[in-house]
Formats: sequence, C-alpha cells, structure tokens
Amino acid sequence: MTVNPKPFTERITPDNCAVLLIDHQVGLFSFLTSVEPLTLKNNILGLAKTAKAFNIPTILTTSWPQGPNGPTMPELVEMFPDQEIIDRNTVNFWDHAPSMEAVKKTGRKKLIIAALDTTTCLGMAAVYGVQEGYDVYAVVDASSTFNTLCETATMIRMASAGVVVTTWVALLAELAKDTTVNGKYIGGFLYEHVGSYYAAMNNYLLTAANAPRVAPHLAETVSRAASIAK
Repeated sequence: MTVNPKPFTERITPDNCAVLLIDHQVGLFSFLTSVEPLTLKNNILGLAKTAKAFNIPTILTTSWPQGPNGPTMPELVEMFPDQEIIDRNTVNFWDHAPSMEAVKKTGRKKLIIAALDTTTCLGMAAVYGVQEGYDVYAVVDASSTFNTLCETATMIRMASAGVVVTTWVALLAELAKDTTVNGKYIGGFLYEHVGSYYAAMNNYLLTAANAPRVAPHLAETVSRAASIAK
C-alpha cells in the first residue's frame, strides 16, 4: 500500500507545484495598501516571472472585474498571453467549480498562492486549500490588504491552519536551488524588482567595469599611505 507523505515533507520544486495568482486587479491597488503599491506591483511581477521562468503551471483568476475591482494587471496579461483568466462569482476560490477544476488539471499538490486581498482572497484560498489536501505556500508580499492589523491577523490564521507563510524572494531562491544553473534568474529578477538589490548590482557592475582604470590610482594611494606610515 502506498502511503501519502505528510504535508511539507517533500521539498517544493518547479516540478511539484502550481501558482495561483488570484485577483491581481488594477482597481484593488488603490485601497489595499498594507504593502506599498509600487512595491506590491514589483513583488507580484517577481513572483509571476519566477513561475514563468521555471515553467510552473499558473492559474489567473478575477473577481468582479466589471465592477470596481477592475481587470487583471496588464503586465500579467502580457506575460501570460495564452492563459485564460478565470472570472469567479465567489469570494472563496474553492467555492468556484471551474477554479477548482483548473487546479486539479495541473496534477500538482503544492500550491503557491498570492492574492488581493490578503484577508479574504488569500486567507480563504490558503486555509481551505489545506482542507482540500494541498500543501499551501501563501506569498504575503505579493498580496495586500487594508492595513497591517488585517495582514497580521490573516498570517496568524493561515499559519495556524498549516499554511507556509512566505515571500516571493524566498520562493525564488528555493525553486532556483542551484545558483550556478539558475543564478541568472535570482540576480535578474532581484535586479528588476528589488530596489536595494538594483542599487547593489549597479554598484558591482560599474565598479567591475571601471576596475582597470581605478586600480592603478588605488595602488598608488595605498603605496603613499604605506610610505607615510613608516
């Protein structure tokens, strides 16, 4: 008899997971601000690029796009041009039969989920996803809600239900695994979507590019300092 492993005893890899991008709609950015909107946008795109780079099945859904929530972010539509965007009439992802069926079709038992908003669309999808028998990774920095109190309460609820609460950079590193093979993705996506890494990488690249010109002057300065010290 085959015994299913306990949740999370198997490491997450690009071959055993699927990504759910739930309700990343333009109208929601204006009032779900627990994560600053520009940072949120970069986090969502970083996660989406990670999914695409590693050929991870990705599901996009919307809720009430004809209302104030608005359509899906145009960057996501452009990134997944052949991907059907599933329009739900339910708040809870798992109450919508076509959404559930889309997950089943992936054949994956580990789900990486990000959503707007954190308290409802992410929290419910994550908690009830565990109840449906999936290993769930909730990407809280590619999700946002009304304020940090709502965010904290939802993270506690998800963690208590057995959800792994994580961030997109942590998942990028875990999925990439080998920096020799996949360092281009780690460096590239952090450069594009994490401001501090952008600054650090620019400093590194420009320093390396100018090293031949700077090195003689640096050596002369060190030599003079050594002479003065004697």
